Parts: sequence; structure tokens; C-alpha cells
Amino acid sequence: MDLLHPIASARPVLLAAAAIAFAAAPAFTPKAAEAAGADMVMLVTPYYEPITLEETAKYLKDVASSVELPVMLYNIPGATGVNFAPDFVRELATDIPNVRYIKDSSANYEQNLELIHHHSDVIGTIVGWDAYAYSSLVEGAAAVMAGAANVVPSELVAVAKAVGEGDLAGGFELWRKVYPVMDHLLTTAFIPGIKAGLKLQG
Repeated sequence: MDLLHPIASARPVLLAAAAIAFAAAPAFTPKAAEAAGADMVMLVTPYYEPITLEETAKYLKDVASSVELPVMLYNIPGATGVNFAPDFVRELATDIPNVRYIKDSSANYEQNLELIHHHSDVIGTIVGWDAYAYSSLVEGAAAVMAGAANVVPSELVAVAKAVGEGDLAGGFELWRKVYPVMDHLLTTAFIPGIKAGLKLQG
């Protein structure tokens, strides 16, 4: 965690936290993240042994309420076995004041749209499925969080900048150039693909 100190004052820092039980989770959130100078904590629910939605809600409420930092929920049902439906997300964001964002990596675009269009008054949606980056920004997502940004960072920033400035046509042209990278990464082993992309960059 000490490695964060040189950058914490210069760039926003988001730390991801995960544990298989609440008793372990606080050690990864308030004590470590806040002490390290993080600006936000991203909470993923317990994995390996799937839990019920009710247990998920209790876990998230217990951990988030133990943190003063803003919290981003991380919905990745492919890894956790639990999907956060939009109404469930709204309930959490309403009940827990410091829950500000959700990273939705459900690969369910309709769910992304429902979060963006029906629940943005209580929570910001950050889409975490690479292929949806351009369209999600056009629809009004707060941001996108794409693994491919490790490989084509400046290109994705250019897409987001164009959309943010209202140049949808220009953004789409930039997106057409970067989309093949997304497409390839999502049709192969994702993490090895990211590592190969980084290796190609030297």
C-alpha cells in the first residue's frame, strides 16, 4: 500500500476490495484504503462460494457502512454468481449514503441502459464491458472501465473525449478503429490477451 503514496496526491486512486467474509473485508477497505490515500473503494461481493441476494445486500451494507470513502459497487455475476438487478442497486444506493457508483460488468446491455436512464438520480453507472464503451457513453454512462484501456489507453480517452464534447460522429470514427481490439480481446482468453497486448507495446 505504501506504493500509493507518491501518486495519491496527484491522481485519483480507486482500490478494489474483496473478501469471502465481512470479518476479513474491513481490513481491505477502511484501514488499508483510507490509510493508503485512496479516493474511493470498489467492492466486489464474495466469490468462489456463491451467496444469496439477501446475504449479498447485508455484506455490502456492512462493509460500505464501515468506510467513510465513497464506494463503487462491482457487479460481475460471471465471477460471483450473483447479479445486481437495477432495482436492487437503487435500494443499496438509497440505503447506503456513500454508495455513489456501480461498475456493471454483467454484459447485459439492457441492464446497463436501465441503470443509466432510470437510476442515475441515485447512482452513477460505469459500464465495465469493453464492447459497450462507445454506445454506453453516448447513452449517458458516467464512465466506462475497460480492460482494453491497458492496451489502447489514449485511443479510448480520445473516444470518450469526443463523445463528451458532443462529437458523436468523430467519436464513432475513432471507435471504429479501436473496436477490433475490443472484439479480439472478448473472443479470446481476456487476461492473457491483455498481457499479450502489453508485451507487444514493450
